Amino acid sequence: MNHISSFARLVVATLLIGSPLVLCADDVSSRRYLNQVFDDHVRTGDIVFAERTNDATGQLEKLTLRVFEPKGDTEAQRPLVILTPGGAFMRHEDFWMDDVGADLARAGYVVAINRYRLSKDIGSLPTFLNALAKAFSDQKAVIRFFVKDAAETNRFRIDPENIFIGGHSAGAITSMHVAYLDADDSVSELMTKALQQYGGIDGEGEPLPYSIRGVINLSGFVMHLDMIEKDEPPLISIHGDRDQVVAIGSTDTGLHGSIPIHEHASKAGLASELHVIRGAEHNDTADTRRCPECMPLAKRFMFNAMTKQ
Repeated sequence: MNHISSFARLVVATLLIGSPLVLCADDVSSRRYLNQVFDDHVRTGDIVFAERTNDATGQLEKLTLRVFEPKGDTEAQRPLVILTPGGAFMRHEDFWMDDVGADLARAGYVVAINRYRLSKDIGSLPTFLNALAKAFSDQKAVIRFFVKDAAETNRFRIDPENIFIGGHSAGAITSMHVAYLDADDSVSELMTKALQQYGGIDGEGEPLPYSIRGVINLSGFVMHLDMIEKDEPPLISIHGDRDQVVAIGSTDTGLHGSIPIHEHASKAGLASELHVIRGAEHNDTADTRRCPECMPLAKRFMFNAMTKQ
């Protein structure tokens, strides 16, 4: 995969211009959500969660996701993890991050990895923001899909009070905006205009009451630190110190990687974790083989978020 070179072009171009789930710590079942408790998982692909017109092609697209569930699980309600993969907002891979989905499912989570509308060009600030706005709207649609289903048939037996969102690279950027960008936040006029093209702060669909239990940032950045405020969903940031695609710090032109994100969040009073993976490159944080410690860190974060009183 060529995620690094693709997203490097994005960065260079941009630079140039609810109720907690209670678990008993002494119960053997408390290992669920923290450690592997299932030997296998079930993968269901090509689930259509929305249909949207993509301005890059002028075509109506069926947006799909794939779901990973623990095989043989009998729990009536399981926490949901929505993961949005990277690809510089310009490409998808059919199996990218599947190992992450399988790993989390074997710990008891339901995991959805979603596609989103792609862009042909992100070589300027307006086209980058347009691409982000589409992915933002589409991740909102994923949340809407599961919340509505949970209120009806609840096909995947998810707990709507325990929804985590996150992603890698472009997906992490998307997730942090979905979790932290509010209507009263001060952002650029260009970003506001881009979001308005795709339904604004709620995305393309009716507003739905939902809460995000936590956010997983794998090698992402934000442009507006101030959108991250106290009393918003807790955040975990995992970033390699050898990432040559998305800087772990801040750039001279206003991109903020995981270190300044964590510093700002902590100063604002938001629960935030930062894990710098020594020797890790850009894609490593989303690969269970290259970063065997990354998903255990994410599971511990989610476990703590669900058991916090």
